[in-house]
Amino acid sequence: MVRNPVPGRPQIHQIELPLAHSPDLRAPETTQIYLIEGEPLTLIDTGVQSVESRAVLEVALHRLGYGLAEIERVIVTHSHHDHFGSIESIRAAGANLECWVHELDAELVEDFRGLTGQRMSWMTELFREFGVPGPLLERLEEQGRDALQVFDREAQATRVDRRLTDGDRVEWKDWGLRVVHSPGHTPGHILLEDEELGVLFTGDQIMASAIPNAENFYLSAQAGSEDLLARRPRFRGLVEMRRSLRRLRGRPFGLILPGYGTAIRRADRAIRDTLLFYEVRLQRIDRGLRHLAAMGQDVTAYEIWKALFPADESLAETRAHLLLLVGALDCLEEDGLLVTERRSDGVLTHHHR
Repeated sequence: MVRNPVPGRPQIHQIELPLAHSPDLRAPETTQIYLIEGEPLTLIDTGVQSVESRAVLEVALHRLGYGLAEIERVIVTHSHHDHFGSIESIRAAGANLECWVHELDAELVEDFRGLTGQRMSWMTELFREFGVPGPLLERLEEQGRDALQVFDREAQATRVDRRLTDGDRVEWKDWGLRVVHSPGHTPGHILLEDEELGVLFTGDQIMASAIPNAENFYLSAQAGSEDLLARRPRFRGLVEMRRSLRRLRGRPFGLILPGYGTAIRRADRAIRDTLLFYEVRLQRIDRGLRHLAAMGQDVTAYEIWKALFPADESLAETRAHLLLLVGALDCLEEDGLLVTERRSDGVLTHHHR
């Protein structure tokens, strides 16, 4: 626990909570949440639902003079299991708390198992549309089922009491935070800005120890009526993340408090580095498409993955890289640099404009 990490805001405390061990050794072992003293006593995020995480949280609260039952409000930065997973168990411990979530993530928090399962199922269809062959699809499906079991253990759906929108306020007696809608990592990801002191709580959108991934999933089972290729509407996370990060560049933030890693004091550099990470990868994929266009070739996302990434990577890495490629293709299409067509077998192919 880090008491008072923000000069001028002694009521803010950072609490580090354990995460379950992951077979992906690069996965973080802890996440950070924040307790804000005052009326109402508030948590920003909660970590996962586990015996270990709850024990650490209870010890940290006890050192600050509180118990679980005294939590009055939880602000959820986004709807991933490691950020809201234990709200229902805190309620079960006696807390009469309000749960505040952005309106675009609220439905998932209230129906976590159902909607997460649906998105995983639709993910198979998305990968198939982008050219992933049957044997790899089956392995990715199995990996997705394993992930669902973890999510089911570590998060429980809970009631949302207030659905936030951009510009809303989270208030205490003599100060407050402004809600900044920052989609990309999820549709309803929010940042919380202390405008007076230039402090920004960033959840997973900007982190000290990792680069956030951008979600990409179907929003409907039906094809979009306005899409000439009869594509289903999707949340195109990398397109949204790029926009969100560009809006943050140059803002006078003095301190970032992320969900992972230590506090960041060079805020603008961290924002630009996150954006640069994706821009470099977009340029790499763009160069590959230009090269293939010069030879008159159309390619699928899967074929690009085979060309750019090692064949022996883990299934988790394969999933992440395939989604990165789909997101990059979305961005290139957004920039007018890409032509997408549909083959007779339903698979999407791409070539540089």
